Amino acid sequence: MILFQFYAQWFVDERSQPLVIKAPLNWATSYIKPDEFGELFGGGVIWRAPKDPSPEMTDRTIGVWGNRNVSRFRRILRERIAEFSVKEMEGPVQALEAQW
Repeated sequence: MILFQFYAQWFVDERSQPLVIKAPLNWATSYIKPDEFGELFGGGVIWRAPKDPSPEMTDRTIGVWGNRNVSRFRRILRERIAEFSVKEMEGPVQALEAQW
């Protein structure tokens, strides 16, 4: 599975841009249940399916932001025997669906 890691352009002012990682929703939640995101990461983000999907990103995605949360997300996936690689890019353009 391919995960996308990038610096988000969420802020228009001079604040630093947060590191974000996102993965296919159904795949990620088979390893980390949605109700765990609050406890493990303090929340999460869900993106809608991309209008122009790529082979690696065809549907909704889920992710977290912040250096520590990104590192923790990858570590927990590895501990739970998930096989993945990380691309240092945003991937297909997706609109935010929910943030908690």
